[in-house]
Amino acid sequence: MPDITVSSDIDSFMQSANRQAAMDNLAGATTSGQYLRGNGSDVVMSAIQAADVPTLNQNTTGTAAGLSATLAETSGGTGKTSYTNGQLLIGNAAGGLTKATLTAGSNVTVTNGDGAITIAATGGSATPTNVQVFTSSGTWTKPAGAVSVDVFVISAGGGGASGRKGGAGSTAPGGGGGGGGSYSARTFSATLLGATETVTVGAKGLGGASVTVNATNGNAGTAGTNSSFGGWVIVQGGGGAGIVTTASGPAGASASARAMFQGGNGGTGGTGAGAGGNNTTVGCPGGGSGGGLAAATPTAANGGVGGVALGTFASGGQATGGLAGGGNGGTGSNSFVNTAIAGSAGAGGGSSITAGVNGGNGGNGGFYGAAGGGGGAGLDSTNNSGAGGDGADGIVIVTTYF
Repeated sequence: MPDITVSSDIDSFMQSANRQAAMDNLAGATTSGQYLRGNGSDVVMSAIQAADVPTLNQNTTGTAAGLSATLAETSGGTGKTSYTNGQLLIGNAAGGLTKATLTAGSNVTVTNGDGAITIAATGGSATPTNVQVFTSSGTWTKPAGAVSVDVFVISAGGGGASGRKGGAGSTAPGGGGGGGGSYSARTFSATLLGATETVTVGAKGLGGASVTVNATNGNAGTAGTNSSFGGWVIVQGGGGAGIVTTASGPAGASASARAMFQGGNGGTGGTGAGAGGNNTTVGCPGGGSGGGLAAATPTAANGGVGGVALGTFASGGQATGGLAGGGNGGTGSNSFVNTAIAGSAGAGGGSSITAGVNGGNGGNGGFYGAAGGGGGAGLDSTNNSGAGGDGADGIVIVTTYF
């Protein structure tokens, strides 16, 4: 039989004692930080053991103290602490990170501030190009920040000759047309060029003066002068028409073997109708020659047409030769202002046998670089010969890119 007395005592104790006191009595002793833990034999008070904590499915390497230290790159950190103004973290060849600032390049400045980086372009221009047009000689100054430079050069056209004044017993050819200026275009790295370069713009050749004395040869035209950009681009001017004799009226010739596009020769003067000036593709055209007079039975003749730049002329067209009887040769058409495009050449003047009506004057060449036409022949004791036409000035255009 069970011990009724003991069981009754325990029941009486549990009912009468405080539950906390009951737990304390069962533990036997209480120690801060410990708990009831089975040790394999008994249940005793014990501190928590490492083996009591199950392994978590993650890497828990490190300590809480490590969170306040610099986190290494291998742990996903930067491995860096303090920075100076403008520093960034930039990957390096070793696979790590380097503190560095941005490096300024050509025409670029980098300003490092407190939490800011300012990048700005220096030099150059507000526009992507700088265009300097020279219609007279001067000096080109290289703009700051220049990278590439295009140079366009046209030389001046030559003047036409005046017609000969001759009698009925001798021939009187018309004046030859002048030779056209030439064209070149070149591109340079700006670093090759000086801080300044001398620019020369060719001046037009002048036409020969009218002949007023009987049995006198026609006057030659003068050559147009060279256009150049420093020593880098030099283009010779068109030749002036030669002195007109009883034999012929020599034409002015283009004289620029160094040019990219050479100008056209003028028409040669004879005793009949004038010859047309030579056309070109891009270079400047030659002037037409004046009408002449034959020896036996002088008959007035028309002047020759002026040449044109077939690939580039931008306004007007071919100048018409002066009509027989002293008509003036047509003036060559101008190109657009401040463009490196050849104008049209002047035409030759018509010859005259009419009393008081002089031979026609040659037409002037149109800008830029076109030649003048030759003057028409005149008859002794009747009239004067026509004057030669002037050539046109050249041009130089310099375009800078940044």
